Amino acid sequence: MRLEIANLTKRFGDNVVLDSVNLTLDGINSLVLIGPSGGGKTTLLRILAGLEHMNDGNIIINSHCLNCPEQELLEYRRHIGMVYQAYNLFPHLTALQNIVLPLTQVHGMEKRAAEEHACSLLERFHLAEHAHKHPAALSGGQQQRIAICRAVAIKPEYLLLDEPTSALDPEYTSEVLDLIEELHEEGMELVLVTHEMGFAHNAADYVLFIADGGIAAHGTPKDIFETRENPRVNRFLDKVLKYTS
Repeated sequence: MRLEIANLTKRFGDNVVLDSVNLTLDGINSLVLIGPSGGGKTTLLRILAGLEHMNDGNIIINSHCLNCPEQELLEYRRHIGMVYQAYNLFPHLTALQNIVLPLTQVHGMEKRAAEEHACSLLERFHLAEHAHKHPAALSGGQQQRIAICRAVAIKPEYLLLDEPTSALDPEYTSEVLDLIEELHEEGMELVLVTHEMGFAHNAADYVLFIADGGIAAHGTPKDIFETRENPRVNRFLDKVLKYTS
């Protein structure tokens, strides 16, 4: 993955969330965003997903320029996968139907082929027994894994995940993180916002620490979590890791 951010600014009213952010990265397979709540992590992820417009500046991710008209962003979003905190499954559809629907309605796949593809993914990720269950009959971890299957089903150029375990109990968190790690090991390009520092350390090729309106620190997992030369990062990590064993 190649990422170029130039003078990115994003405001919500008078609140400047990202202020003249600049960054260039190349050859990154797994990019993880960490930092305090309200620091701008999700806003940056949503801009990378083409779901938020920037006020100023530009982003180029791989060959895609994101400072472009809405119609071009719509086409861009067809080729990336997005996983949200709250699963965003359709409650009236089964797990299988939730995966099949975007394949047929957005990507034009024939229904039988879409169902076969969806079933193969459910089998691969050990979810086949839940194919005909509605979301209400599934645990939070199962719902999020179905949501990841849906995102992966379109064979996305890369996968963006916004705190995918924030609503889960520890047991279900492990299930979801294991699935994301499996995708990472298979070479899928990922951009992930997470509060799971251990997972960020293990799964990231590169880490951005987002705070105070911009990228307050960035580097390899060793730079961020082990060398720990940045005082702002140290204060954050000391707080979030205080009660972890």
